Amino acid sequence: MLKRLTGSGISLLLGAMLSMTYHPASAEVLVVVSAEAPFTRLTSSDLRDVYLGRRTLIVNGAQVVPLDLTEGTAARSEFYTRYTGQTPAQIKAHWARQIFTGRGQPPQALANSRAVVERLVSDAKALGYIDPSFLDERLRVVTIE
Repeated sequence: MLKRLTGSGISLLLGAMLSMTYHPASAEVLVVVSAEAPFTRLTSSDLRDVYLGRRTLIVNGAQVVPLDLTEGTAARSEFYTRYTGQTPAQIKAHWARQIFTGRGQPPQALANSRAVVERLVSDAKALGYIDPSFLDERLRVVTIE
């Protein structure tokens, strides 16, 4: 079969094969809270623990309510990969175990960044992540240390 492929045919075949394995970062996310929230900094371990259901209070004693995006969104995949080091499949398995053992429920999942923003501005305890294009004066970006 390879003998019959021309140079351009081989290039197309190789390009198609590479495109199936190369997945650039497809979504940038910002971790945000309401402008009224009592905190603007979190350690990476605090953020990970909040989103994995291990804690609801952060170092300064503030209660945090994590908000999530629905499964399958690029922003959700990017967030969990970047901030927890886990794939969406690993996160799904984590929450399946937590629910099965009665140890917790996953964060509330909202349909899109706009819904996350609206929930954040109505609840100073809420913590979420959004597409940067949805950032406005009602929100503050959380610094992750």
